[in-house]
Amino acid sequence: MEVRHLRLIKAVAEKGSLTKAMETLYLSQSALSHQLKELETQLGAQLFHRVNKKLVLTGAGKIVLQSAERVLKEIDKAEKAVKKYIGGDEGSMRVATECYTCYHWLPSLMVDFNREFPNVEIEISPETANDPVNNILNGKLDLAIASGYVDNPNIRTTELFTDELLAVVPADHPWAGRKYVKAQDFESESMIIHSFPLDSVTVFRRVLIPENVKPKKVTAIQITEAALEMVKAGMGVKVIAKWIVEPYLHDKRLAVVPVTKKGLFRTWYALTLKQSEPPQYIENFIDHLKCNIGGVCKPALSY
Repeated sequence: MEVRHLRLIKAVAEKGSLTKAMETLYLSQSALSHQLKELETQLGAQLFHRVNKKLVLTGAGKIVLQSAERVLKEIDKAEKAVKKYIGGDEGSMRVATECYTCYHWLPSLMVDFNREFPNVEIEISPETANDPVNNILNGKLDLAIASGYVDNPNIRTTELFTDELLAVVPADHPWAGRKYVKAQDFESESMIIHSFPLDSVTVFRRVLIPENVKPKKVTAIQITEAALEMVKAGMGVKVIAKWIVEPYLHDKRLAVVPVTKKGLFRTWYALTLKQSEPPQYIENFIDHLKCNIGGVCKPALSY
């Protein structure tokens, strides 16, 4: 028994004839007659009696109609849910970012987004941030915010914004006032990072490790305010995004200096599963990221 058979039984039961059912099903009378005969042969039972030129359900027909009404109702419900899902009316989205500092602005962005899409639930999933590509591919993550382009045919990479990383030092540090610092300058310094492993830290991955430079000591401190207090106390230097440290630079005990002559910049991307019809709310969330974080309120570039 197929869905087309269920639609036929329901339409004929409601209209009372194949001729009138044609208006609902948009098929010829001969096609409908063939489908009815096909179904009755398959079930081995007559589904309609002809009474005064009207088709009336038999006992077997009533059983089929009851099932048809239940099944077609669920199908209609599913179709409406999918349309809402694609259209962005309702759904859920699991989000992660590789940079812990990004969680500082995610809550305010989520509040702004939910004003526009109140029926979309956003779940922050930090445990999936270390391997965003595989977690997107295996369905554990819907959107990841990551620095660096991802070359994977199944991942859609949308450019968001670019930021610069600066070395933060005490105001009386020898680096203060310099035009920039190079990899070798870090050999004699204690460094404060957010977390291990070192190859997950941008300055190590792109500057220190390629030059085989190892700082005197590396300490992981996950709270920005605590890390900067350690910097003020002369307990180490920290490389951090310019937009993160700027609010703290009113404190004259801190100074910042560019890393390398060309500077140390990151380009951030939104990573999502490449699909023909992504949910509209994911597209809108990416637009919110660009507008609220990158300050660029225009369509994002996708690859």
